[in-house]
Amino acid sequence: MTTAIDTSVLQGLGLNAGAPEADKNKIGQEQFLKLMTTQMQNQDPFKPMENGDFLGQIAQFSTVSGIQDLQESFSQFSTALVPNQGLQAAGLIDRNVLVPADYLPLNEDGLNAAVELPDPASQVNVSVYNAAGTLVHNFNLGALGQGVSRYSWDGTLPDGSQAAAGHYKVTVDAKINSENIAVKNYANLPVESITFGGNGSEVNVNIRDLGTRKFSDILQIS
Repeated sequence: MTTAIDTSVLQGLGLNAGAPEADKNKIGQEQFLKLMTTQMQNQDPFKPMENGDFLGQIAQFSTVSGIQDLQESFSQFSTALVPNQGLQAAGLIDRNVLVPADYLPLNEDGLNAAVELPDPASQVNVSVYNAAGTLVHNFNLGALGQGVSRYSWDGTLPDGSQAAAGHYKVTVDAKINSENIAVKNYANLPVESITFGGNGSEVNVNIRDLGTRKFSDILQIS
């Protein structure tokens, strides 16, 4: 007695009742060569295909196939890097990092930041604005060399009072070659934890009083 098995039941259990169907929209190298052979057999004898055309079609197919293989390899390589990136990020917990930020926190440790100069500056000026956009303090860091320089503000205002804890917008202008230019500002804060993304996405770092940033946003570690 023969018992029929419902293939939908097998599929529901994760069992494949038969070989997977080939993607009808894709062509492999074997099918391509077969098409090329058929094309040559049925070509107009008075207008045969030039050797250059034939080789050009093969080269074109090989290039496309090679690019697809390369893309797949890079995808696998990128996915493999994520766990290693996570291990590196785990070592950052409780260490200070520099990440780009326009709004910086002022707390019991003051406001800690850094600037990156493309060239030496004869003067670097820092402006601090409150949530309403009002300038509350402005101070000069003096002359600084090319590269990254850290600075801090303890929250003391010009009248001697203490600024309230919170986030302040900070802009930095540098005088380089007699020209004032805006330069990039960084928060200098400790990492509290890390977050692993799904499906091979980049690892994120959670920075105290600043929030989440990408691992690749980190400029320096101290």
